[in-house]
Amino acid sequence: AIKAANPNGELVGEKLTTMTTDFLGYGYIGINADNVKVGEDKGSEESKALRRAIATLMSVYREGVVYAYYGDRASIIQYPISNTSWAAPKPADEGYNLAYSKDAEGNVVVTADMSQEEKIEAAKAAAKSLFIAAGYTYDEAAGKFTAAPEGAAMEWEVIIPADGIGDHPAYGVLTETKNALQAMGMDLIINDPSDSNELWDALDAGNAQLWAAAWGATPDPDMYQVYHSSNIHGLEGSSNSNHYGIQSDVLDTLIMEGRTSTDQAFRKATYKEALEMLMDWGVELPTYQRQEATLVSTTRIKVDSIPGDLTPYYGWLAEVHTLELN
Repeated sequence: AIKAANPNGELVGEKLTTMTTDFLGYGYIGINADNVKVGEDKGSEESKALRRAIATLMSVYREGVVYAYYGDRASIIQYPISNTSWAAPKPADEGYNLAYSKDAEGNVVVTADMSQEEKIEAAKAAAKSLFIAAGYTYDEAAGKFTAAPEGAAMEWEVIIPADGIGDHPAYGVLTETKNALQAMGMDLIINDPSDSNELWDALDAGNAQLWAAAWGATPDPDMYQVYHSSNIHGLEGSSNSNHYGIQSDVLDTLIMEGRTSTDQAFRKATYKEALEMLMDWGVELPTYQRQEATLVSTTRIKVDSIPGDLTPYYGWLAEVHTLELN
């Protein structure tokens, strides 16, 4: 519509000028460790392997689905933190990998240089190894899983607020994952309520197994409210804001060390370690980083009077006093 309004057919033209920035936040799919586990120990290696198996299948469908939904107005992120943050890991950083790209042995099997078909096959094989590590029974002849270990399930429900019609950037990820799981003898039940309050009620009650949502981030990447053990649902004095059920003394220590230091390099390294622990627990799959657009009437506003390099932290209102009309 913007391109159609401009005589030159571009986003910046004689009638409208478009300025885009990354949104201060990101989309994700969450997995509650209390509700998706093996046996009674949500922090066991088997429970972690189970959640990582599901996340590994979902991860390889993100790119095609998100780009089909947003076009080039979104990108795929690999760590559960907004790309707008200074603490976000970058591809050039040591140890940087695609999200959930490892098999049960810890080998990286999905890489950026693979074709989509190669990524899907590698992810399916990695998920198979992780389900087996979690204790699931696999029938080689049938090519399917036939039984879950004690305290685990063969199907899981995911709640996605897509207005009951599948209108959500992660909906296609879930349908593709459902197909992959069914081929393996399992299932993903997609609950797409017309009323999004069903999701928030389930999260507040601590009943959700998996869900799709998005965060609004803050300038400082403090992880305390969302991931610290003291905020787990149901604990006395808890803020109930840790919907993942992740509970780790090591993670808690990293979070507290990160929020009390003023050394940015130390904090980034500390948060990187904390992010890796979130992925090891398999409680969150980052899905997309979308953009926001500011539209300006080129015919009415002197575009040069607006800050030229807007960021999520510094919008046009920051220099509204310099704005001039034509």
